[in-house]
Amino acid sequence: MEELIEVLDCNGNKTGEIKPKSEIKKAGNYHRAIAVCIVNDKKEIIMQRRSKNKKVYANLWSIFVKGHVRAGETSEEACIREINEELGISVKKENLEYLYTIQEELIISEDYIERIFFDVFLARKNVKIDDVKIQEEELEEAKLVYYMDVENLVKNSDDMVPNPNDYEKIFKLI
Repeated sequence: MEELIEVLDCNGNKTGEIKPKSEIKKAGNYHRAIAVCIVNDKKEIIMQRRSKNKKVYANLWSIFVKGHVRAGETSEEACIREINEELGISVKKENLEYLYTIQEELIISEDYIERIFFDVFLARKNVKIDDVKIQEEELEEAKLVYYMDVENLVKNSDDMVPNPNDYEKIFKLI
């Protein structure tokens, strides 16, 4: 069954309307999603290579687990669910630190428009790469990388999801 998502206005407020995810993207409605960066006690970040079948940023590396906030769900609940679905890792609300919200617009085609308010979180969890079990529909692979090395990858690589402002903010907080 397709995810149901709450429609937002251009200021990020709920309109009271709920639609299937595909209809939201087709209409270009604003909606809420999460982006969460997971860091362990060694200051290593779980990096994920997005599936080559994704419509957006296919086969690129990211430091964020991303996902839509379902109707009736909080952003924290979406973080917990998405981390578990995509990486097989259990986190609790107390592992999450809300950082900020950003607005993003990405027009892929005339019937696939992303207008998202991303709630960005940092998840602190002592995790090893052996703990990770990737969801193959979403990801190609995952690895742990020391955050300073990620910073170099961001500056010198073409296969990273473009989020320069977010990377800089995250690295300062780690």
